[in-house]
Amino acid sequence: MGKRSMRRILTLILLLYLVLGAAYSVANPIFEGPDESLNYANVRYLVEERHLPVLEPDEPTKAHHPPLYYVLGAVLTHWVPNEYFDDIVNRENAFWAFDVGRYGVDNKSIYLHMPTLEGWPYRDVALGVHLIRWFSLLLGAGTVLLVYATARLIFPQRALPLVAAALVALNPMFLYIQGTVHDDALTNLLAAATLYGAAVIMVRGLSLRRAVILGGVVGLAALTKLTALLVVPTVGLALVWRSFVEEERRGWRKLLRLGGATALTALLVSGWWFVRNQRLYGEPTSMVRQVEAWGGTREGAPNLAAAFRELGFLLDSFWGAFGYGQVPMPSWVYGTMRLVSVIALTGLVIYWARRQSGRARWERPRMMMLLLLLLSAPVICFGVVFARMTMIDTADFGRYLFVSLAYLAPLYALGLTEVSSGRSVLFGVLFTMTALAVFGLAGVLYPAYAAPPMLSEQQVRARTRPVDLRFGDGIRLLGYDLSDDRVAPSGAVEATLCWQTLEPMEEDYVYFVHILGAEERIFGRRNTHPGLSRYPTSRWMPGDLFCDRLRVPVSDGVPAPAVYDVEIGWREPDAGDRLPIHDSSGRRLEFLSLDKVKTVPPVDRAIEVPKPVGASLDSKVTLRGYALDRTSVSQGETLDVTLYWAAQRPLDVDYTVFLHLASSEGSPHAQDDGQPRRGTYPTSFWDVGEIVIDPRQIRVPDDLPPGDYQVVAGLYILETGERLRWTKPGGTVRGDAVPLTTVSVELAP
Repeated sequence: MGKRSMRRILTLILLLYLVLGAAYSVANPIFEGPDESLNYANVRYLVEERHLPVLEPDEPTKAHHPPLYYVLGAVLTHWVPNEYFDDIVNRENAFWAFDVGRYGVDNKSIYLHMPTLEGWPYRDVALGVHLIRWFSLLLGAGTVLLVYATARLIFPQRALPLVAAALVALNPMFLYIQGTVHDDALTNLLAAATLYGAAVIMVRGLSLRRAVILGGVVGLAALTKLTALLVVPTVGLALVWRSFVEEERRGWRKLLRLGGATALTALLVSGWWFVRNQRLYGEPTSMVRQVEAWGGTREGAPNLAAAFRELGFLLDSFWGAFGYGQVPMPSWVYGTMRLVSVIALTGLVIYWARRQSGRARWERPRMMMLLLLLLSAPVICFGVVFARMTMIDTADFGRYLFVSLAYLAPLYALGLTEVSSGRSVLFGVLFTMTALAVFGLAGVLYPAYAAPPMLSEQQVRARTRPVDLRFGDGIRLLGYDLSDDRVAPSGAVEATLCWQTLEPMEEDYVYFVHILGAEERIFGRRNTHPGLSRYPTSRWMPGDLFCDRLRVPVSDGVPAPAVYDVEIGWREPDAGDRLPIHDSSGRRLEFLSLDKVKTVPPVDRAIEVPKPVGASLDSKVTLRGYALDRTSVSQGETLDVTLYWAAQRPLDVDYTVFLHLASSEGSPHAQDDGQPRRGTYPTSFWDVGEIVIDPRQIRVPDDLPPGDYQVVAGLYILETGERLRWTKPGGTVRGDAVPLTTVSVELAP
C-alpha cells in the first residue's frame, strides 16, 4: 500500500468520523450526555461569574474538575444567551432509570425535551451546547490523528496505523462522548499527545526540547482532568528506559536532568491548580471533597465483589453504552466486540512468540521492553479504574480507558494484523466498525429519543383491540393489546396502548398501568410519560395518534395461580389527582379494568389430591377431589374444605362454585358460593389439565339441629343458575351436585 493510498484511507476515516460524529451530536438531545448539564453549567459559571467555581460539600457539580476545557468552552460561547437553561433542566423525567440495562427505547431520556427550545435553528442554550459539541468533535479528530501517528511511529507497517485509527474513530462510544459537552474530549486528546511524546522518546531518543514539550503537554492534561495523569507512569518508564538504552553509565544523570525538565515544566503549567485545591479543600486533588459531594464511597468499600460484578459493563461500555449507561447496545454487539478483543489478544501472543524465536538474542530484550511500555498505559489505566470501582459505584464506565487509546488501539491493531494480512484486516475493520457506528446511531441512539411514529386509525385498529375511552379533556385511548394473558411472578406484562390527542395540553400528564388484585392491592405497576417519555403531553398536537409498548413488572411475591385486573389511568404531574375517565357514551367510570392477566407458577408442581373423587361435570370440568379439616363440627364453627378442580377443555364461561352443607332432602343449610379462589381465579383462565386448588369455608349456623349432613359441591352459571351436570363415563347423568362426605354437627359446648 503506497503513501498516497494511506493518506486517502486516513482521510476517509476522518471524514467518516466527522460525519458520524456530527450525526451523533444532533441525534443526542442536549444534556443527555453524561454530566453534560453540569459541564455546561460550569462553562456558564465562568462566563457569568468570571472566576473559578468552588465545590460545595453537599452540592454535586463539576467545580472540582480542572478548568482548561471549560475555559475554552467559555471563550467559544461567551456571546451566546443562556435564558432557557433552567427551563430545560427542570423538565426532568422521573422514570428515566427504568430498566437501565435493557436495550430499547423505554424511558431512556433524562429530560422531557421540547423542540421549540432545543430544535433547529439552534439558539440560546441549544446553540451554546452544540457549538461546544462540535468543538469537542474536532478535538476527537486530533485524537484520531495522534493515534495514527503513534502507531505509525512504533509499527511502520502500512496497514496497522490505519487499523488503529479506524478502531478509535468509528468506535460508537468514542463518537458519542466526543460529540457531547464533556472534558473527556480534551482529556483524550492531551493523553494521546502525552503518549505520542513518550513514543517519540522511545523511538527517536531523548532531548531537552522533547522533554520540555512533553512536560508542557502533561501540564495541560493535568489542567483538564485527573484521569489524563493515568498515562504519566508510562512517560516515566519511557524516560527511564531510553536513558539507559542511550547511555548505560551516565543514564541516571541524563534521566534526572531531562526527567526533571519534564516534571518542572508540567508543574509550571499546572501546579497553581493543585496549590489552589490544597488551600480550598485541604488536599491537592479535591478528590475527598468530590466523593463526599457525590454521595460518598460505596457500601463495604473497598468492595472487590461489586467491582468484579461490574467488569462486564466496564468492558462493554468501552464500545457503547450511551447516556449514563441507560442506553446500551444489544448483547450481540458486545459479544462481537469481545470476540474481536480475544482475536487481538491471541494475535499479540502469536506476535510475541514469533519475534522471540526469529530475532537475534540481543534484540529480544529491546522488543520486550517496547511491548511492555506500550502495555503499561492500558494496564495501569485499567488497574486504577478497577481500584476506583471498588470504592465508588459510578466508576465503571469504559470511556475512562480512552486516555490509553494511543497505545491500546495500536496494540489491538497489532494483534489483528498478526492473525491475518494487514490489508484484509484493514478493510474488515473499516467495514465492521462503520457498520457498528451506523447501527449505534440509527439503531440505538436515535430511536431512544425520537418521538414515536404517528399512525392512522386504520393502522391502530389492525394491530390492537378497539376501545374508545377518554381521560380528561384531551386524551383518548383507541386501542390496546396484551402480548400474553399469562405471566410468571417476577415476570412482566407487555402492554400496547394507542393514544390520540383531542386538544392541546400545557401539563405533562403521567399514565399508569397497575396489576390489581383483591382489595385493590397492587402486584405490579408502571408509571410513565407517553411515548415512553419521548413524547410528553405538552408536545401533543390535535390528531396525533401513536402506540406505546411498555413492560409492567409483576412483583416476585404475587400469589399464583390467580387472575388480576389490568387497570390504567392518567394523573396530573407530581403524583396529582387522577384524570376523569369516560366511555364512548360519555358515562363517567370510577375504575377502568382494561383486561385481566393470569399469574402462573414458575414451575409445574405435582399436586396430591387427599381424597379423590373424579367427578366429571358436563365433560368440561373434573372435580378431582377434596380435603376436609374434620368430620365433626359444632354449631357456630367453621368447616374448612379444599376443592381440587381440573379443566377438561378450554372454558369460555366463568362458572360459580357452590359448596353446600345439605340435609338428607338436599336443601342447603349452610353454603359457600362464589368464584374460585375467592374471586381471583375465574374458570375461563384455567388451563387444560391444570389442578386448581380452591379453599372454601362453610360456617355452621348456630341453630342448626345436630345430626349428619352431606357436603356437596358443583358449578353453575351465575346469571341463569344452571348447574353443570355430574355424569358417568358413559354419559349417564347422576345429578347436578357431587356428594363429597358426611359431616356430623354437634351441639355447641
